[in-house]
Amino acid sequence: MPPPGATATAGSMSLSQSRGAHPTLRMNSFLRSTDAGYQHAEAPQQGDRFIRKMATYGHVRPSVSFTSEPRVTRPMKEHCAVDMSNLPTTFMDPRGEDKEGSLSYPQPPKEIDDSFIKLYENHSLMLPSERYKEHLHMKKAEKQWREDRANLFLYRKRMNVLERHYPGGVTGLDGPLHPNTQLYAERRQHFVNQEERKATHGTGRLDHLHHQRRADDATAARMYGSDPNLLRSQDICMQRKCVDPEQHPVRFIDTHERLFPSYSPEWDPQRAAAIRSHDVRGKTHNIISGTDNHIELKVAQRWDMPPLPGMPNIASHPGYVPPEAAS
Repeated sequence: MPPPGATATAGSMSLSQSRGAHPTLRMNSFLRSTDAGYQHAEAPQQGDRFIRKMATYGHVRPSVSFTSEPRVTRPMKEHCAVDMSNLPTTFMDPRGEDKEGSLSYPQPPKEIDDSFIKLYENHSLMLPSERYKEHLHMKKAEKQWREDRANLFLYRKRMNVLERHYPGGVTGLDGPLHPNTQLYAERRQHFVNQEERKATHGTGRLDHLHHQRRADDATAARMYGSDPNLLRSQDICMQRKCVDPEQHPVRFIDTHERLFPSYSPEWDPQRAAAIRSHDVRGKTHNIISGTDNHIELKVAQRWDMPPLPGMPNIASHPGYVPPEAAS
């Protein structure tokens, strides 16, 4: 392939160099070499020092805050706030002066009467006196229409001036922070709703943070060493073991009684009652005769010799009577 001539342009050179590539890549190479909008404004830098820069396309100058402000965070000063506020400045607040509320614009008519236009299309036969009366009515109605239209446009213009040039209010006269304002009633309602939403959000956020950051007194070691006046392990926020001898008597059985029980029936009446309730499907009557099918399940008394009096396992023997009750 012969070398490109001296008259070859950048576009033709880019197309010739990217021949055989994908059309999208060829278009991208062509635009970057010919169109100024696809070329960044950076110039090659020489030296061993880093210069902060930003690749801007279309020869757009970087913003002042990008080139002049460091990357470190701004210091938090006393007059700064965590969140920004869109409320008007403080000197716009009402001070109870007599001139407050004196700024007012007359309301334009809600409906502008333009019925006189239809009278222009009245081509019916009329007497000269009737035509003259109609002419006077049309003249008066048109004059009133022009006045109402001018008042409406003027009112709209004044309101636009207040909204665009005086959004925070007029100093000492009126503003969205005045309770009885008429000119800024809509903007004041917006601020009121905004404060309500902010208060609701703040309350919910406080409850959420309290729930996330709360800790039990025992976990946080508050009042360490003092008597909490609570039951055993009640001040620890974890699942407790059953230590009640009436609810869980098995935990209080000694080793000898647990390994050599004095009374171990081969037939458990509670298990038998549960199995029978499953067999009859929880019914308390006979499905054929309708009579009560209750059966009292008892364990027969042991016929062997009871343990000697005073032994620790005598209390578990069926028919045991304490000495106090026997006497």
